[in-house]
Amino acid sequence: MTVDRPIAVVEHRGYRLSGMYGRAPARDAADIVRMWIDAGVLLPAEAQRRVSEVVVVARAPDGQVAGVNTVYVADAPGDRGAWYFYRTYVRPEHRGVAGVPTRMVALALQELRVHPHPQAPRGVVIITENAKLMRRGAMSRLEGLGFHLLGSDARGLDVWCHRFDGAIPVAPPGIRRPDRR
Repeated sequence: MTVDRPIAVVEHRGYRLSGMYGRAPARDAADIVRMWIDAGVLLPAEAQRRVSEVVVVARAPDGQVAGVNTVYVADAPGDRGAWYFYRTYVRPEHRGVAGVPTRMVALALQELRVHPHPQAPRGVVIITENAKLMRRGAMSRLEGLGFHLLGSDARGLDVWCHRFDGAIPVAPPGIRRPDRR
């Protein structure tokens, strides 16, 4: 789905974050596909398919794509209705830049909240496959963006949810309640 509205841009520590869900310019799309392939994280066909799911691209001060976040729309287990499921990839050499990942999530929320998706997703789900996102500091940043920790899935990964209507989400069946609080 192509959306006709300007690309939102945020500058942070020399990085340029551009929100572009549903409207990635050809140059950005080609650079993103190249990043995934060069990093060995996606095969070419999957990289080409997934570029349409890019919400935010972060470019380093030298112009190189430093990272992206993507979403796909699906029903959450035990809950009827569509949700955006969030993923992110940041090149290893850019992972230590304070604030960039948090700004990427914040800009993605801004983009997705107003995106006219035909399934009208209720909000965003993050399943933290990266152990660093299960640390107290990262958890605090997610909470500051309005995410709620629902618990952990069968693999032991944290499941976070942000509802666009501001309601506090209820954990669906199968999610183990958090024991960290």
